[in-house]
Amino acid sequence: MNLRWICVLTATCLTLYAQASPLALPDPPDMAFAPTLGKQVPLDLVFRDDDGTPVRLRELSAHRPVILVPGYYHCPNLCSTVMDGVLESLAQAHLPRGAWRVVAFSIDSGETVAVAAAKKQGYGALVAASGGNLHMLTGDTAAVGTLMQAIGMRVSRPPGASEIAHAAGFAVLTPDGRIAQAFNGVRFDASALRTAIERASAGKVGSPAQQLLMRCVHFDPLTGRYTVTILDGIRALFLGAFAALAGWWLWQHRQRRRSS
Repeated sequence: MNLRWICVLTATCLTLYAQASPLALPDPPDMAFAPTLGKQVPLDLVFRDDDGTPVRLRELSAHRPVILVPGYYHCPNLCSTVMDGVLESLAQAHLPRGAWRVVAFSIDSGETVAVAAAKKQGYGALVAASGGNLHMLTGDTAAVGTLMQAIGMRVSRPPGASEIAHAAGFAVLTPDGRIAQAFNGVRFDASALRTAIERASAGKVGSPAQQLLMRCVHFDPLTGRYTVTILDGIRALFLGAFAALAGWWLWQHRQRRRSS
């Protein structure tokens, strides 16, 4: 094959490549879990407990902190893992019995009391080990949507899909229903959870700096330590490089002013 044909073939390939449509990737699901510390959760919302009793969030608090865990009960993986992590951390926190209450609520308004009751049975051993009690709520669309908005939760569910894309985490509420602390992920440090519950019991709310730190690190149950994620490490590296560049520019600017 001579040079002329090589050039023709190359030009043809480039033309076909330019005309080819780019690979279309699906949009990432629109989901978030970003509670605002100090925000009041509406305690007069009415749900149904796992025994079928209508109940208000205010009644479940009963002058104690509430660990509010969003999810849905037919979730195949994530939600059960989060609840396991919450109950296991509570068992390791060694808090007095009755010092807190775990309240899960379904983000799927189509789920029934029977579904919640069946799911609760699977947590019996963990609830007993943690020394507390667990309420698994279901509610109508209005109540569920209002509570999700109050805790900064956004989920994605394509039409006709059975699964819901959502972030993993939970919030610790003060006895009067304010968001004291939020935890992201599926495994949680027992000592950090204990501190959050004790502070919430006293009506104290975590600082924005503490919440930012909680979002930038993840608890590794294998090492028992918090670790920075790769993405957060890249962000920190970028911010560090930007700060160094800004410092260098400022130094250069001052040097030019002195010389002039």
